[in-house]
Amino acid sequence: MPLYDLVDYFNQRITAEQGLKFPPLSLRGGQVESRFGDLRLATEFHPIRRADTPRLVFGHDATLQAFEPDTSQATAARVFHAADVGSIINLDRLCRTIHMLNYLPVSHEGGHLFLHVHPRHVLGVKRDHGAYFEEVIFRCGLSPRRVVITVPVTPLYDRQLTALLEGLKNYQQRGYGTAIQFDHQANEAFLERYCIEFLYRITPDFVRLDRGFFARLSRDEDDARRKTTLLSVIQSLDTQFLVEGIESERDEQLARLLRADLVTGGYYERREHRPEADPPLRATGL
Repeated sequence: MPLYDLVDYFNQRITAEQGLKFPPLSLRGGQVESRFGDLRLATEFHPIRRADTPRLVFGHDATLQAFEPDTSQATAARVFHAADVGSIINLDRLCRTIHMLNYLPVSHEGGHLFLHVHPRHVLGVKRDHGAYFEEVIFRCGLSPRRVVITVPVTPLYDRQLTALLEGLKNYQQRGYGTAIQFDHQANEAFLERYCIEFLYRITPDFVRLDRGFFARLSRDEDDARRKTTLLSVIQSLDTQFLVEGIESERDEQLARLLRADLVTGGYYERREHRPEADPPLRATGL
């Protein structure tokens, strides 16, 4: 189905479901956008690459861009902070619909689409996580196996471990890929008491950590032990390890030292734009 027709379909559906006065989606320069209050919502894609062969693009990470009116200043953090509990589910679904529609022009290249789901959405939906978005995926001609649901795990939700786990299991049962993105700035006690338990109770397809988590290894022996233990647990499970925030050759070397399976970061995009660089290779299949 042409993109314009899909936008029209979802405008009618979302308007009816949420009782909106105006269609939420629009096409702007070939990209699907939406509005949230005075903010313009859009998509930015970041390639996720094989660590051993960075030219090979494994998939794309969809991140939300939110702009002030008539500016290019991104203020995505405002979006979910401003949403109340009642609207967070609809907002999260709207953002993922935007990302999915914007992904369609490159979806024929294969690979995974990584979508971020806010923990408040997971906690707000009581059962059948992924059922609503499954219809969006099918309407776009894709399947859940190509979509990876990324849920950040932070100390803010440490008392809701069981509910977050059940939500992720629901996504897994529907055939989605799942990824856990640990808060690399959390204290070491959180890592040891919460993150490791989380991994042992559910094995996600991917575990995501920023390179800063390991670059700032403390001289404190307990700190180093906890972080090393978490890395050992990740490597012992049937999961792929994604290191984010690769911005320099030194970061890339760190990712190799950590035996990362996947990497992402601006370093690779800058390297590709060099005149002598080889073009990226696209993943085929999963």
